[in-house]
Amino acid sequence: MLVSVLVGAIRSVAEFTYAPDQMLSHLNERMMGRSNGGFATALAALVTAEGNVTIANAGHLPPYLNGREVEVTGALPLGIVSGAQYETTHLHLEVSSRLTFYPDGVIEAQDRSGKLLGFDRARDLSTQPAAAIVEAARAFGQQDDITVITLERIVVAEVLDLEQRTPAWTPAS
Repeated sequence: MLVSVLVGAIRSVAEFTYAPDQMLSHLNERMMGRSNGGFATALAALVTAEGNVTIANAGHLPPYLNGREVEVTGALPLGIVSGAQYETTHLHLEVSSRLTFYPDGVIEAQDRSGKLLGFDRARDLSTQPAAAIVEAARAFGQQDDITVITLERIVVAEVLDLEQRTPAWTPAS
């Protein structure tokens, strides 16, 4: 039910702002009184084609940029306190940079002896594609839900160049 509230709120808030801090503030207010004592952690990020990234955090794990944890200002999760304010962090993605977002389900994956995958291993995994991170967490013993997003900046001119190349074969007539 909480996810339904959030999805609907995201759609309506996105009609008037993409600013991550404002989005989280509006989502927080929408959650107040509707979460039945629950809460949600969230990271909102706005990424431009030029590689500029603006991130606001509501109690979520920070992302990793090229294997390094991004320092984002922490704040309370959504649905805890009315009027919560969220600060933004700005960074720039250089070409070939990888920005990785994932939940605590990766960190809290446990092997059979109860040992956590932990922050150090998760950081090391953060340079891998999303599917590889998910598979590593599952193989380790992941029990929680898991969504991993990796963004890698590429040069648009190279992509356009690839689309304009003449094919190496010609279709039969």
